[in-house]
Amino acid sequence: KKVELVVVDGHPSLRAFGHDFWRGVVRAAGAEVLSVISNEHLDAYLLSESSLFVYDGFATMITCGQTVLVDAVDAMLERIDPDAIAVLVYERKNEHFPHEQRSSFFDDAIRLREKVPGRAVRFGVEHEHAVRMFHTTRDHHPEPDDRTLEILMHGIDPARADRFRGSAPEGGFAHTLGLDLALRGHDIDEYFFEPAGYSLNAIRGPAYTTLHVTPERPGSYVSFETNAADFREHLPELVAEVVGAFAPESFDVVAFEPHAAPIQLDLPGYVVRKHVREPVSGYHVSFRHFFRDASGPVRAFEIPLG
Repeated sequence: KKVELVVVDGHPSLRAFGHDFWRGVVRAAGAEVLSVISNEHLDAYLLSESSLFVYDGFATMITCGQTVLVDAVDAMLERIDPDAIAVLVYERKNEHFPHEQRSSFFDDAIRLREKVPGRAVRFGVEHEHAVRMFHTTRDHHPEPDDRTLEILMHGIDPARADRFRGSAPEGGFAHTLGLDLALRGHDIDEYFFEPAGYSLNAIRGPAYTTLHVTPERPGSYVSFETNAADFREHLPELVAEVVGAFAPESFDVVAFEPHAAPIQLDLPGYVVRKHVREPVSGYHVSFRHFFRDASGPVRAFEIPLG
């Protein structure tokens, strides 16, 4: 689940709301703040259930598990007038265990539409890999360098997943991930969950990068996201580096861009199953779902029965 909220020009700084306010927003969703790193541009909160990034003019919150992210939006609106929202984009990926969620995307979208004008769209195939979005329909013109890239990976290689089990290694973990292009020059905040799981926030100037790993089988999942303005300059190399670090069975690439220039993206060993493009709150959004090319038959997956 993800929400990005952009306020209109001239609105009071969201960072100035203070850490206590944003901790309350996080608690409203059903998560807790583990740590915070900051620079002159943003505050990056590492959460028990993913991440929150707060700038003067916008906030981006990503959560997982059974969190109710739309409740966090309600908490934000205690201080932000809905009429002062320039953009609100709310996303939900197809869940592995939807019956365990406390709300559906449809429920959340209806709640949001009661507060701001918007529409709901689906990127991808119903009942398969898809991203559903609710977004405001107010006129918005993004800055030329306003970009976001999401890489959402499913069924990661078991041997690589096993690295994210157990206790945290001495000396940090980020430098062992092989994400040199993605993380070079960043200040890093990371957390190793027990018995399994890993989260990372990284900031460099006005940009954030975040990584969250859920290694459990079945249903292993990794999400990577960055708003670095220059990611397009080395997009094929960046996607290859991130996907290569986890070797997933399938993955989605979602890109928000201020213009409609097409993205060329091919990755050896993977085939594009679905490609969708749609205007979203002034952005040009592209969605690609890749799956591993079958090289021959494999053994069935054994289901543990306890």
